[in-house]
Amino acid sequence: MQDTSIDLGTWQITADSVREYLDAVGDDLPVYDQCGITPPLMLTAKVVGLLLDRLSLPDGAIHSLQDVETVNPPPIGEVVSATAQVEPPRARGGLRFLTVNYTVADANATEMYQRGRTTVLLPGPVTGQDAGDSDG
Repeated sequence: MQDTSIDLGTWQITADSVREYLDAVGDDLPVYDQCGITPPLMLTAKVVGLLLDRLSLPDGAIHSLQDVETVNPPPIGEVVSATAQVEPPRARGGLRFLTVNYTVADANATEMYQRGRTTVLLPGPVTGQDAGDSDG
């Protein structure tokens, strides 16, 4: 079986990166600074960006679904790492989907911060090669 794991790397969450994210999304609430925690969707945005860099998605692919479970928001200053697992492509109702599950944890993988699942709608016809073919 083909290895479908993707190491998305390790990075530090800095106060500057949190401020940059909050400015980009127009969030001016002081709660993250006051509590010293990372906005949960900042992790999600980072992971989706890293996945887009690593996956060879065809032109016309559409990000169709995002599930996020924040287990514990990491403190600002934390070094985190992320990994992802690509599920086999599947078809339903004449559409093709690709789903990737991911986790974000501390750099030692001892503290889980976030789990998520992102699904992309793929262009093109459904073929017998799409794993899990079903039409309903």
